[in-house]
Amino acid sequence: MTPTRIPTLLLLWLTASMALAAEDSPLRNHPSPYLAMHAEDPVAWRLWGPEVLEEARKDNKLIFLSLGYFSCHWCHVMQRESYSDPEVGRVMNASFIPVKVDRELRPELDRRMIRFVEAVRGQAGWPLNVFLTPDGYPVTGFTYLPRDDFLKVLRSLDAQWKERHAEISGIARNYFEETEAEASGAELVDLPDRNFDKLVDAFLSQAMLAADELQGGFGDGSKFPSYPQLSALLQLQNIQPDTSPELRDFLRLTLDVMASRHLMDHINDGFFRYTTDPDWQTPHFEKMLYDNAQLALLYLQAEPVFPGRGYQGVALRTLDFMDRFLRDGDSGLYASSLSAGDERNVEGGAYWWTKQQLKELLDEEEYTHLQALWALDTDSSEAFLARPLVGIGADPGRPELNRRIRERLRGASRSRMPVDVKRLASWNALALRARVAAAQLGDVRHKRAAQALYRAIDEHFLEGDDVSRFAGAHDVAETTLEDYAQMASALAAYGRVFGDDAANRRALGLARRAFERYYRDGNWYQDDRSLIPGDPGMAVIPDEVLQSPAAQLVEVVLQSKQAGPKLRAQARSLLRRLTRDMLDLPFYHGTAIMLRQRLQGAAEAKRP
Repeated sequence: MTPTRIPTLLLLWLTASMALAAEDSPLRNHPSPYLAMHAEDPVAWRLWGPEVLEEARKDNKLIFLSLGYFSCHWCHVMQRESYSDPEVGRVMNASFIPVKVDRELRPELDRRMIRFVEAVRGQAGWPLNVFLTPDGYPVTGFTYLPRDDFLKVLRSLDAQWKERHAEISGIARNYFEETEAEASGAELVDLPDRNFDKLVDAFLSQAMLAADELQGGFGDGSKFPSYPQLSALLQLQNIQPDTSPELRDFLRLTLDVMASRHLMDHINDGFFRYTTDPDWQTPHFEKMLYDNAQLALLYLQAEPVFPGRGYQGVALRTLDFMDRFLRDGDSGLYASSLSAGDERNVEGGAYWWTKQQLKELLDEEEYTHLQALWALDTDSSEAFLARPLVGIGADPGRPELNRRIRERLRGASRSRMPVDVKRLASWNALALRARVAAAQLGDVRHKRAAQALYRAIDEHFLEGDDVSRFAGAHDVAETTLEDYAQMASALAAYGRVFGDDAANRRALGLARRAFERYYRDGNWYQDDRSLIPGDPGMAVIPDEVLQSPAAQLVEVVLQSKQAGPKLRAQARSLLRRLTRDMLDLPFYHGTAIMLRQRLQGAAEAKRP
C-alpha cells in the first residue's frame, strides 16, 4: 500500500505555523527559566490567567494544565519526548487550551492540583499534567508519560469530551468539591488545656510509628529530609530530654545518615531533595534552596541538643554551598535550585565519578588512599558517588589527606548543573533564618552575611507591608500566605538576635497584612485570587515541605511586644484551635503542637 503523502504546500504551511507559534510564544524570554525553555515547543503554550478560562469556554475545550519546575529531571525528559514533538503539538493545539506553569510561581495552584492527582491516582509528582473543564474543575491528571502513551491519552480525552462534555463537567465539579471539602479539615474539636499533653504524646507516638529506627528518616520507601517533623521532634527532645530514649536515638541516627550517606553531596556540599530508596543511597539530584536552608537551620538547632557530634560543621558547609552555587552576586539573594540534569541532560552528571577520572586527577598517594577508603577495588560499578571525606562519616585516620583530596576533586572541571536563577521570597526568608542562627555562633563573618541578606531582602522583596514573591518580576508570580509567613518569621528572628526594632515592627506588619489578606470567615486561604473554584479554606494548615504558615504567623504575633489586643486575641484563639484532623494525624501538625507546648510552658514558668 502506498503511504499517504502530505502535500508540499500543506507541509510548508504546518511548519511555518509552528515556527510562528514559537516566535510569538508568551514564554519567550520569560524570567522563569522553566517557562522560557518551553518557548520553542510546537505546543502553543499559554500562561495561566483568566483569559485561559475565557478561551476554553468560548471554544468548549478542555484546558491542559502542565506544571513543572526547572530542576526537575523528568520535566526535561517529557519536554524532549513529547512537548518538542510536532505531532503532539498538532493534537494539543487543535483539541486543548495548553497552559504551562512554573509550579514555584503558582505554589497554591500546584498544591491543589497535587492534592487532586493524589486523590485520583494515589500519588503525584512532577511533571504534573491535569485536564480542567472550562469552568476550572480538574477532570483527571497524571505525571510523566512516554510520548506514545501521552498521545493516546490526548486523543481519548478529546473524543470523550466531544461526546459527553456536559456529563464530564458535572462529575468533575462534584468530585473536586468533595475532595476539597475533605482536605479542609474543618471539623473543630475541644480539648481542655489539662489534656493537651496527650496530643503531644500522640504526635510523638505517631512520629515514632513512622520512624525508620534502623535507617533513619520516616517510612520505608523514598526518604525525604522532613524538616517540619524533625524540627518539632528536636524541640520536644530539647524541652523534655528524658522523655524517650528511642526519640533521642532516632534523631541522632537520622541526622547522622542524612549527612553521611547520599542525601548529601560529599564533594561540593549541599543536600539533594530526597533519595529514591529507604537507605539514603540513591539521590534524586535536584538541590533546592528551601531544603538546604531548612537543613542548615536544623543542624544548627541540633548542635546544642547533641553537642560534639559535628552537626554545626554540617550546617556551615551547607551555608557555604549556598553561597558558592546559589548566591547571586548582584542582588545578594539566593537562586532557587540546581538542576537534576547537567548540560548534557545526564541526571546527576556532576556527581558521578569513575576510577579513571580519579586516577587522572589524583597523585599516587592520594589515589591509593582513596582506593582503600572508598573500597574502589571491590566496587564493580562503572560510576559511583563520593563518600564523606570530612565531617560525619569520614575516616578520621588522615584528615589532612582527606581534605586535600576533597579540594582536588572540588577543583576538577566537571559537568555544570544549570541554575534556576529565580529568587523567591519565602525561600530567601528561610535562608535568612539559617543565616541568623549561624550569626549566633559569634563569628563576625556569619553576622555580616545575615545583615547583608536582610538588606537584600528588604530591597528586593518588601514594599511597606507587602511582599513580592519573585524578585524583579513580581507581576508573573502569585504571592501567597507562605511568603508572608516565612518572611515575617525570618524578620522576627533577625530582630530578636540583632536587637533590631525596625525588623521586629516589619515582621509584625507582615503578619498583620497576612491576616487581612488570607484569613476570612474563620478559615485560612493560601492565595487571594485563585481561578480554580471551590476552595473552602482551612481551619488549620498542616505542615508540608515547609512548616505551617498559619502556625508561624501565630508565633510572630504572640512573641511581638507591639501586637495590638485584637490581633493578639485572634492569634491566641488560633493557637488553641484544634481540628479532628490534628487529633487523627498529629504527625502533620508538629509545628503547631510544639508551638502551643512551648508557649504554654513559658507561661507556666512565669507564674509565681
